[in-house]
Amino acid sequence: MTLTCQRHLFDLPRDVCYLNCAYMGPIPRPVREAGERALLRRAQPWKISAEDFFEPAEGARRLIGELINASTERIAFVPNVANAMAAVAKNVPIRPHQQIVVLAEQFPSNVYSWQKLAAAQGARINVVQPPAGADRARIWNERLVESIRPDTALVAIEAAHWTDGTLFDLAAVGRRCRQVGAWFVIDATQTIGIEPVDVGAIFVDALVAHPYKSMLANYGLAFAYFGDRLADGSPLEESWLMRRGSEDFSRLVDYAEDYSPGMRRYDTSARVNLASIAMLTAALELFRQWQVPRLRHYCREVSRKLIDSARSAGYEVPADAEHAAHIFGMRPPAGTDVGALRQALQSGHVYVSVRGEAIRVSPHVYNDDLDVGRFAEALQSRI
Repeated sequence: MTLTCQRHLFDLPRDVCYLNCAYMGPIPRPVREAGERALLRRAQPWKISAEDFFEPAEGARRLIGELINASTERIAFVPNVANAMAAVAKNVPIRPHQQIVVLAEQFPSNVYSWQKLAAAQGARINVVQPPAGADRARIWNERLVESIRPDTALVAIEAAHWTDGTLFDLAAVGRRCRQVGAWFVIDATQTIGIEPVDVGAIFVDALVAHPYKSMLANYGLAFAYFGDRLADGSPLEESWLMRRGSEDFSRLVDYAEDYSPGMRRYDTSARVNLASIAMLTAALELFRQWQVPRLRHYCREVSRKLIDSARSAGYEVPADAEHAAHIFGMRPPAGTDVGALRQALQSGHVYVSVRGEAIRVSPHVYNDDLDVGRFAEALQSRI
């Protein structure tokens, strides 16, 4: 059964055309209500038990494993993408004159750790540039795979480029990394929950997602998949929560040397924030109910209609297979002030983002044909 519009679950006024989940996803009512219930519990701490420090996280860990086809023992909770990338950078071996491959203009949380690592180890950063003109995604993917050579220590990319949704062939990149022995790291923040992920099929060492965008959860608690190479690694944070036996609060001063099993050693202490873990769990349960293939199909159909409207108004837009189902970049005719255009759209309650030279459009399950019509009307009125 196909998914229908879920606008009834969101606090979106009918006159608001929100096409900007790649900036921040609106929180569905079930997710908000889960957070509210958790805050009410926090107001009465005598009702919070030791199990509440552990069991909610384990429930969410199981749902994340289902979402990305991973063992729960490979899932860690992190505060954000930058933190997870720093944890990987702390553990990845790199020699002088090796290279770290990144994409041009990828999100800075997936750049700064690699710049610092390269500078410290005498390595270099290889920035893979996109092509100009047509066939952008195919050529950019080819350049990316060709850039991965025997001297590559690590490849760090996005599942889809945050500025315009350009999709990258994660399986092809993962295969090439395995051939040369390079580490492979992915930021999936923009696509998690909508574009399917099977970590075993893409040979990835670390996949990180902050679920406040496409997954419609709250800001401040993200998650990561860490592969075998990180199993015995050193975490950034030496928290008492992440030591073996920490469930027994009466024995916490019997300091434990061993970490908790699996990738829990990398967990942030923020996982015990009752509101954050409750909201993440509620979002994961919604997405399990909606199902990734149905979500992707729904967003793809809305995007197709929006793209048709943009083409009719003279904008350059990508082919369907080149961009994520729910994110695309449209480039206006030469001479257009894209910042002024965004402001004009916003004055009509049509919300998009400007990223680089592109106007980034990102619909979700709350958008419908009325939104498509408002978007088309706003573009046509500004030709």
